Amino acid sequence: MWIRSWGRNLLLMSLGIILALLAGEGVVRVATMDQQNYVIEMWRYAKLLKEKSPDPEIGHQHLPNHSATLQNVIIQTNEFGMRGPRPDSHAQHRVAIVGDSIALGWGISDQQSLRGQLAQRLPEKFDVVNAGVGNMNMAQSVKLWSKINQKIKADTLIVLVTPRATAKVITQEPGWFVKHSELAALALTFIKQLMSGEFGEQALLHGYQQQWQSEAGQAILTSAFNQLKHITQVHNARVIIASVPEMHDFNHYQFGFMEQETKRYAEQYGFTYIDLLPLLQGAPTSSFWVSPQDIHLNAAAFEIISKAIADKIPR
Repeated sequence: MWIRSWGRNLLLMSLGIILALLAGEGVVRVATMDQQNYVIEMWRYAKLLKEKSPDPEIGHQHLPNHSATLQNVIIQTNEFGMRGPRPDSHAQHRVAIVGDSIALGWGISDQQSLRGQLAQRLPEKFDVVNAGVGNMNMAQSVKLWSKINQKIKADTLIVLVTPRATAKVITQEPGWFVKHSELAALALTFIKQLMSGEFGEQALLHGYQQQWQSEAGQAILTSAFNQLKHITQVHNARVIIASVPEMHDFNHYQFGFMEQETKRYAEQYGFTYIDLLPLLQGAPTSSFWVSPQDIHLNAAAFEIISKAIADKIPR
């Protein structure tokens, strides 16, 4: 008798858990319908526009010829998996933007992104393409462009070096539950942040210092710059390294070691270097954010950045 009672209780408890999870999933989906939740939009980005790369050194890449509305902005990829229109086969010169979600233009339209604004500043004989993919370190970004470069050529590379340039990125297929559940995606992100034990500005500063000064971080930078040097030698391309500052506070900046290290590498390899921090100082830092919840750079920031970069490209 007790076995039957125990089985009935277990069944009721399991049913209760399932109903609670379904209710929680429904609440999360309704709450995030406005596409303003950064975690969920990044989860949707990975689900709708990304695929695992056959090259483990790249990790992940965009699906070609796909489109999705993320954070209320349309992101559309061409046949090469790059955001933006098809490359202009009749252009005399091509500029390729290489990097992570900053290069991609997360949270803003293609026309507002660096690609769009740079294309407007340069003469018509220039074609500007965007090889940026979110959640990549510098070595992955450059490796991805090396792959694309086998199909289309560029005589100028704009490499955006962000704070995540030295991050260790592990691409792995999420479990079924995380892949299909917004509730699970939020819970997993919260658990990871809780387990990291890093909170606040000082924790962020300490984390980036460890990341950039570590042997693994230096190896990522060395690999990326070696790949860029190879591209310049084989394809006779010009490389412009643009250092993107940490975006929480430009006016009380504590992350100068990133710019110093990036400049050291750029000079060592003979590349043109641009420090973007001084260009973005003075105005409130939040005026350059996509939204109060998302510190990715907005159209106003890229208007300033595109002008600085355009001035470095020979006409």
